[in-house]
Amino acid sequence: MSKALKNRKVVLQPGLCDGCNRCVEACEEKINRGRNKNKRKTALIKIIRAGQFFYPVICRNCNDAPCVTACMTGCRKQDENGLVLTDYERCVGCWMCIMNCPFGAIERDVEDHIARKCEGCPDMGTAPCVAACAAGVLGHADTREYSSMTRRESAERFISGVVPASG
Repeated sequence: MSKALKNRKVVLQPGLCDGCNRCVEACEEKINRGRNKNKRKTALIKIIRAGQFFYPVICRNCNDAPCVTACMTGCRKQDENGLVLTDYERCVGCWMCIMNCPFGAIERDVEDHIARKCEGCPDMGTAPCVAACAAGVLGHADTREYSSMTRRESAERFISGVVPASG
C-alpha cells in the first residue's frame, strides 16, 4: 500500500449532503462483492436526517479516540497518522467501542460477533463512497493536511464572526 493511501482518510462536508444514499449503496456493493445473498452486510456509512438536513455518519478517526480507549482486546488502535484501524481477528464483540463512539459510526455485526466501522478502503485508490458522491460531501484528505485544513477553516469562521467568542 502506498504511503499516500496509508495516510488518507475519508472526510466529509455534512452541510452539502442531499440524502441521496449513493454512498451507502456504493459501500454495500463493495462490502458484498462476491458474497452469498444470504450473508449480505450493511454499509459502513449511513445517512441520518435531522429536520431538513442530512448527515453522513462514518468513522471520524477522533484524536484520542474513545473507541480505542474502550477496546478491551486492543483490536482497535490508532496509528501514527491518527487513523483508527481494527484487527477484526481480535474483536470479541463486547460492543464497548460502540457505546463509546460519539458519532455512532461503529455497528454491531451480530452474525460475525464483531463491531464494524468504516476503515476508508485503504486498499483502493478512491473509496467507493467518495466516488459515488456527486454532491462533493465525501472526499479524501491526507490526515495531516486535513488537520491543518480544519484548523484554518475554524480560525476563518471565528475571525469572520460566524463562531462567536465564548466568554
